[in-house]
Amino acid sequence: MTNKFSQQVSKGKGGQKPKVDITDLLADSGTDELVNRAKSEGRYLSLPAEAFVPDPNQPRKTFDQERIDELRVSIESNGQLQPILVGDRLPDGTYPIIAGERRWRAIRDSEKVSVVDAIIRSGDVDELHLLLMQIDENNQREQIPAIENAMAMKRVADICRAEGKDQAYAAKLLNVSPGRLSKHLALLDAPSVVTGLSTHGETQDVDVLYNLAKAAESKPEEVAELIDQWRSGELETNLRKASTELAGEAKQAKKEAKENQDSGAGAEGKKGGKPPKGDDVPPKPKKASAVRLELDKDEFMLTVELGNKKLSFRVEADTVVSLKDDIAKNWSK
Repeated sequence: MTNKFSQQVSKGKGGQKPKVDITDLLADSGTDELVNRAKSEGRYLSLPAEAFVPDPNQPRKTFDQERIDELRVSIESNGQLQPILVGDRLPDGTYPIIAGERRWRAIRDSEKVSVVDAIIRSGDVDELHLLLMQIDENNQREQIPAIENAMAMKRVADICRAEGKDQAYAAKLLNVSPGRLSKHLALLDAPSVVTGLSTHGETQDVDVLYNLAKAAESKPEEVAELIDQWRSGELETNLRKASTELAGEAKQAKKEAKENQDSGAGAEGKKGGKPPKGDDVPPKPKKASAVRLELDKDEFMLTVELGNKKLSFRVEADTVVSLKDDIAKNWSK
């Protein structure tokens, strides 16, 4: 994402500019003016790192310690070039970080820099604009893990939906296409074998993760095997190509399964349609052409003729009497 995103968000709801100038802070220029204005308004702070706390709703949940160390060395050499942005003071005396958590972490780990420069936001900013700004800053400073980015995007989509806006509107705010947003959101339903590639920092390629997620719906074992091969270096092609091919195979298999299911449903015959043919037709029950009942001591010998076959059964007298009563009862009806 670029500053075009910030410019778009700065239009706010209904084309109105938000009440807080966060875009100035995130831009590469204008910092001196912003600092001077904050100082004149009493919103500029220089306090120990302990005076600030991370925002629990910050979209970024994981930080690359190696990159933090690089930033720490840079700040120790060149100073903190941009202040972090914080919210109003909390009851415990600390300030919640809105933007700039990486800078805060770098200074917190430093033995040479003792204070963090910060600016308290001016005015109010709603949850949606704050979230959009945090997403923007995260992607400008350092790529945020795809899964964490997807979670943040879902929050944007949920807020828009609660305000009566559709997903296309959320995509516009995020400066991505509706299809791209759908791909990100689909990652949230992916199995852990796929999401782990992002959370463990192995790949943040949304297309790869999406293809593996779709393939896992019908080919979970193949997906796990492909990932194992890639991790071990045994995969003959690159992960992007392999994931695309596997997703294509899964899609084709799903299509064929649906066609077979529809074909099977059609073979059963629709209401009012023609009856099934061939082996699917159940055999009609055969009717007895002749029945004889002969007394043999205390039992009856029941003889039934079915076609060319003659079957005989010994039946107890009490059973025959019971059958006689049932026949007389039903015959009268």
